[in-house]
Amino acid sequence: MEFNIDMFFMCLFIFFARISDVTFMSIRTILLTKGMSKLAAFMGFFEVTIYIIVLGKVVNSLDNPFYLISYALGYAAGNFIGSKIESFLAFGDAQMRIVLPSSQYNVVDDLRGMGYGVTVFRGEGKDGERIMLMINLKRKQIGNIYDYIKAKEIKAFVSTNDITSYAGGYHNVNKKNDLLRKLKR
Repeated sequence: MEFNIDMFFMCLFIFFARISDVTFMSIRTILLTKGMSKLAAFMGFFEVTIYIIVLGKVVNSLDNPFYLISYALGYAAGNFIGSKIESFLAFGDAQMRIVLPSSQYNVVDDLRGMGYGVTVFRGEGKDGERIMLMINLKRKQIGNIYDYIKAKEIKAFVSTNDITSYAGGYHNVNKKNDLLRKLKR
């Protein structure tokens, strides 16, 4: 089998189309886990359309190893790119827990001053009395809290988990996310 310019362009088409459909798949899957089923369904339409077109090109040429390699490389790259895009978009909500010495209660006031709802729990750790701060926030805002902790050189244990839903309480609402909230319903 001779590799020619037409085959080269078909390999490029397969590779980039596969990146596109797998990127859509990655983001769609994450949207589903975040409860954004309408947006996920919309993306699924484009994902499956691209997938069927590319699959048809490859299945019709199973004897061509270059097409199979392009298909597989596109799949791998699509997973990587899809996860990076989702991390950048940071759909959904998270819960942060910050554990620090009770002497650093000023952190609570600072975070509340930044607009975050902070719930405080008291407890005891290895080195004495501790406070645990619990904050529900948008995933896009997580970096702001980490930046604050780093800038103030706060010695704290911080953990973060994604959450699919919550109701009630105080929320630092970002108006830009209103469209996503409506699509989520």
